Amino acid sequence: MLRPGRCCLVLAFVFLAAGCGAGGEGSAPSGPAVRAAECPVQHVSSKLTRATCRSPDGDWTLKLRQGTSFGKLFVARRGQSKSVQMYHSNNACCQYMAWARPHLLLFLDYPLVESLDPTTQMVTQLGSLSGMAVSPTGRWVAGTGSAGPEDPIATTVYVLAVGARKCLVVPGTSYDAAGFTRDGKAVIVQRNSSPSKPQLRQFSLSSLHTDCPQDVLTKRVTSIGS
Repeated sequence: MLRPGRCCLVLAFVFLAAGCGAGGEGSAPSGPAVRAAECPVQHVSSKLTRATCRSPDGDWTLKLRQGTSFGKLFVARRGQSKSVQMYHSNNACCQYMAWARPHLLLFLDYPLVESLDPTTQMVTQLGSLSGMAVSPTGRWVAGTGSAGPEDPIATTVYVLAVGARKCLVVPGTSYDAAGFTRDGKAVIVQRNSSPSKPQLRQFSLSSLHTDCPQDVLTKRVTSIGS
């Protein structure tokens, strides 16, 4: 028979183990995986892609012009007819673009995750990921990267903070970042590669460690004039 004090310690250990995700396995999703809306693109031809979308506050309009070997982002302020080129890439940028409130643009210039603030005309490199999903709150970006030198083929999901130099690691191997919970406090990952029967697991962001590899967590700030 356990003494009251020891009983409490045992129960606390059980609850702690359950809260840690049972050895990094996570939990079943509490709801659907959601992400910030992606700017829709239009494939004009096999060599040209365009996109136009407005920031959540309606103050800025983004225009993308993408070719096979270049990508250009133009932004115009409300009331102004002329767009200003604020980003240029020699890659086929950008595979994913989404606005975070009120008007911060997040995009992927593979493999670089970057943000663009049109008010300051500053571009910030957040990290290096394959693919990206922006949380509904706009505070986090999730994507895949190498799981480590022990298994260079396997991938796992990393979560980058938009407003700070911070990177979180989802334990175990994951095929993709499916999205986030609606409140943006947990990330939902896909463990297998089956589109018809995806194996989804949920991890609270507060439970994740910050030991990301150096090649994932990079940060550089530039202006369009540099």
